[in-house]
Amino acid sequence: MSAATPPRRFADPAQEASGLLIRLGVAVLAIGVPCGAIFSRRLIFSMMPVGAALVLLGVVLSPRRADLTRLRELMATPTALTAFFLLGWVGLTLIWTPFGHLAAERYFKTAGTLLLAALAAACLPGHTKTSNLYLLPLGLGVAALGTLVTGVVAPGVSPAPDIESSTLDRAALTLSMLLWPALGALAVRDRWATAGALAVAVAIAIIAVWTPIALAALSIGAITFSLAISAPQMVGRILGYAFGTLIVMAPAVPLALAPLCRTSASALAKGLLAAEQIVLDEGWRLVTGHGFDSAQRSITIGYLSGNTPRSALFEVWYEFGLVGALGLAVLIVLLFRSAAMAPRPVSAFFLAGLVCFAIICIAGLVTSQLWWMTLLAVACVLYALVVKGQYRTVRPVAKAISVEQMKRS
Repeated sequence: MSAATPPRRFADPAQEASGLLIRLGVAVLAIGVPCGAIFSRRLIFSMMPVGAALVLLGVVLSPRRADLTRLRELMATPTALTAFFLLGWVGLTLIWTPFGHLAAERYFKTAGTLLLAALAAACLPGHTKTSNLYLLPLGLGVAALGTLVTGVVAPGVSPAPDIESSTLDRAALTLSMLLWPALGALAVRDRWATAGALAVAVAIAIIAVWTPIALAALSIGAITFSLAISAPQMVGRILGYAFGTLIVMAPAVPLALAPLCRTSASALAKGLLAAEQIVLDEGWRLVTGHGFDSAQRSITIGYLSGNTPRSALFEVWYEFGLVGALGLAVLIVLLFRSAAMAPRPVSAFFLAGLVCFAIICIAGLVTSQLWWMTLLAVACVLYALVVKGQYRTVRPVAKAISVEQMKRS
């Protein structure tokens, strides 16, 4: 063999196949999901499980198997235990929900999607390759361009009575949610100019489609990032307790503001008055809730007034009661704390992403829908990818080797 073509002594077909499958899985999640959202509202339901399954298959084929000890440690963290408790409580409410069969089907689909995403995120390789990281901004850039062109050339595409049924509005919400891990991927490689250009492109695309909720969430996320870039732990602590308190105290808001709304005919005033009446009529149901998937279906069949708030704050209390609200509040606090403790500058992007997610949930979208939970699952995998793309901040301690050990080796 000539000197120009040295033998590939370290080539490992299994490792190469594993890397290819993981890259394909990441490409499906980072490029396929945001680009597919422009044209289809249901494509994400196929993209997410396929992408996660490819990642898991790549991990299984890798000679360097995932560290199960590390996986067990992650499952024993307070954040994971709180999430498992909340998932269990939501499942328990299926016993008394008035929409048993439909609610159970939706619950198992949602729980399966979230658990698949969590497993894929936990089993990702210990260090993300740069080529995989760049798939995130590439996908967001192409999706932003596609959304902009579609919004300008065909502004009447996919007409719908509400934002949850609009293809372009969903695409805008997808851009606002997945922008932050994409910016984090660029930041860990010091591509700040490219990150700024990507953020501007996404903002222009959302303005072209004109989705006010996505634009507001993106703006508040940007403010959060600017504050957290210098003091992430303090900002994370304040935001965690602020949103957690808001969840716990949600029933008190309509009770306090309703007297001011009795002479107003605005939609907000009508919503607060409807929420006040529901809170006063609930009784012991404030503890247990009415069960999973009961809020929106009750509005649909006319059991609840059409003016009933559609915010996640109302849905959590109406469906899961005080127990669910406390569990979600603790989970929110722990998530913000975990995001704040991530290495810089990724922590600032994580906090901005969490705030963006919280604002969209509070704004009144039906965030219990399966498409929104699936988008959340995709974002979790991409965030984990960015975290594992960080350079090592602490060098491993070198072990001293004696002369005798060197001779034996």
